[in-house]
Amino acid sequence: MNGEESAQTGTPQLLSAEALPVGREISCGSYEVTEESIRDFASQWDPQYFHVDRARAADSDFGGLIASGLHAMSIYQRLVVTAFYQRYDVIAGRRFRQVNFLRPVRAGDVLTCTAIVQSVDPDKPGRSTVIIDGYLHNQDGKPVLELELDCLVRSQLPAVPD
Repeated sequence: MNGEESAQTGTPQLLSAEALPVGREISCGSYEVTEESIRDFASQWDPQYFHVDRARAADSDFGGLIASGLHAMSIYQRLVVTAFYQRYDVIAGRRFRQVNFLRPVRAGDVLTCTAIVQSVDPDKPGRSTVIIDGYLHNQDGKPVLELELDCLVRSQLPAVPD
């Protein structure tokens, strides 16, 4: 698997776990958060008043509308998938080991995503466990989300014996 197009299908070949850039920071793009996106997401998935009701949110501890933490995680996921993961033969996510919401995300914030592959370890034949640290920073360079996750990626490495 070398990232070239398959002769039979014309679709790009997905890269295996061995091609992951361990230890290198990967830039995954940016996303501007709008009040409409905050309210739309929260209305469907996290309808707490400080996400959906501008007037009540103004009197909250946050002093205004803020995005749901789940919304911030979804923004991270979209950015990292489209900029990075979609080139690799990801089998599945397995777990979030840690998630830290560090400051509120507000309308007008421009969130920038980065990821660092911490490790690639053989798991079962044909797959490896991959540990990734992910980050979202706002337009001021301040962190708003940090997470650590592990996923399974197709591999050419042999499995580690039990």
